[in-house]
Amino acid sequence: MRLSFRTTKWTVVGDHFPAEYHRTGRPFIVCLWHDRLMLAPCVWKWKKQLHVLASGHRDGRLMAKVVENFSMPAVHGSTGNGFSAAKKLVHLAKKGEYVAVIPDGPRGPRHKLSPGVIVIAKLAKVDILTFSFCVKRYRRLGSWDRFILAWPFNRGVMMWNEPICYQDIKDLSEKEAVELVEARINEASHSAHRILTNA
Repeated sequence: MRLSFRTTKWTVVGDHFPAEYHRTGRPFIVCLWHDRLMLAPCVWKWKKQLHVLASGHRDGRLMAKVVENFSMPAVHGSTGNGFSAAKKLVHLAKKGEYVAVIPDGPRGPRHKLSPGVIVIAKLAKVDILTFSFCVKRYRRLGSWDRFILAWPFNRGVMMWNEPICYQDIKDLSEKEAVELVEARINEASHSAHRILTNA
């Protein structure tokens, strides 16, 4: 992961969004799709810890070990049926901590957002930041999420989208809020791909 990340020539778009939250001490939830997990822990460059939701399934346990190696505490559970995990995430966000959720994990459906993210954001009254990346050279695995395995010595784009503010979703129905966040994560991926293609 570190080799691929450090030997890739990156174009970074929108990292002033999380930087501003960090500067002002405001918490948020960051969301990205499961297939973009490989290099995501390498992206976090701010001093404050990012707490990552990791499922109890085998890939979730592996992810927990990986993110903890990057000094990111893992919160065990899922957004689908992990009430205790959701409660912990709400508590952390209310305390001003940063939280990361992979909302189509641990088993899919691919690129379909679990409504648990919306519940957490509304209860904690925090904003949602969406993130994605694209790389020029990669392999897609045959897993349910078509996981992206990025090669070293690459070119890539990291994309942070404009935040989805709590005020934007607090009065939306669950379905409307889910569709909004799904669209923003997909938009981050598509925008990164366009920039990379046109570079």
